[in-house]
Amino acid sequence: MTPAVRTSACPEKELLACCARTRVDSAIAQKISELLNGDLDWDYIFTEAEENSVTPLLGRNLQALASDTIPAAVLERLKNVCRANTIRCLFLTAELTKILELFRARGIQGIAYKGPALAVQAYGDVTLRQFEDLDIIIRQSDLQKANEVMVGLGYRPRFEWIFSSDATSSLVPGEYNYRDEKRRVMVELHTELTLRHFPEVPDLEDFSERLVSVKLNEREVPTFSVEDALIVLSIHGAKDFWERFSWIADISELVQRYSDLDWDATMQRAEALDAERMLHTGLLLATGLLDAGVPDEVRRRLQADQAAKEVAGEILSSLMSRQYRPLDAKGRFNFRRRMRRGRLAGFRYAMRLSVIPAEEDYEMMRLPAKLSPLYVALRPLRLLRKYGWSRRNP
Repeated sequence: MTPAVRTSACPEKELLACCARTRVDSAIAQKISELLNGDLDWDYIFTEAEENSVTPLLGRNLQALASDTIPAAVLERLKNVCRANTIRCLFLTAELTKILELFRARGIQGIAYKGPALAVQAYGDVTLRQFEDLDIIIRQSDLQKANEVMVGLGYRPRFEWIFSSDATSSLVPGEYNYRDEKRRVMVELHTELTLRHFPEVPDLEDFSERLVSVKLNEREVPTFSVEDALIVLSIHGAKDFWERFSWIADISELVQRYSDLDWDATMQRAEALDAERMLHTGLLLATGLLDAGVPDEVRRRLQADQAAKEVAGEILSSLMSRQYRPLDAKGRFNFRRRMRRGRLAGFRYAMRLSVIPAEEDYEMMRLPAKLSPLYVALRPLRLLRKYGWSRRNP
């Protein structure tokens, strides 16, 4: 963290940052000890750990380094929430492998994205990454077969009407969301069309040529190569404005776990997708917040991207303050604009995401197929209503 960010950071957020990692060196251990000697708001810590999806990492590090320092009631509470997370992770992992096997039987290639696969790939332990749903990437052409599999398993699509004969094919949600309310399970299917936050339409065939396998429940599950994962996760982080520590931790853990990753290939692929600035921002956040080590050549490249440095600094300042303030509509637009190199390209990218309708737009108003182009006008109005143009003028 920069001196300015460190000065404005609240101690509870500093503790989370120190614990949101699998590798704790002596300096970080000393910092944790110093923070624990201060006056901490433990209710706030638990709330923010959950909000930032780093509860299992907090539990692991505090139990290993400070079990005799923190209050007994806090330690017991920590053990309980970590135990509940472990049970949930194992249950969702079993569900993911079952769905992928059924997809495979129907000739559907499913790519495990985030969730259990990333937990094993980046953290080495499925229980150390907190996740509440499952994400699978498939081809748009396989969507109908995948829908049949999901319905057969007892899931209900959130937008069932999208599959009806009178729905226009242009109505594509941000993801195809499926829910099993009884078991409290949500599965999100992504396709090349729903991944709209990619600056360029992703070529799933190209990604598929470089897939790797991770072992879940003694089964081999396909997921992105480390080089591709860094890019995809950086795009995802930018999509949601890097509002959680866990998304930064994902980048940091991959970088530190795979010291032999091909940096040249990573940068070239990011540049081909016009996602170079997103990758730079993700790496700057990982190095700035969690001390992720990158080669000197990569570090020089990051330091040369002034716009990415400014964005990363703003994100860290917001994340580390006690009261996180989400971006208003103007801030969201400007953030999107700065995520691509070149003023015109950045403006086009921000405009595209401001007008292309998503699931909340469909929920706000159901329009007949002939009037579906009107969603393009409804979306910016909904965004302005939800976020306000500026904090001073909601």
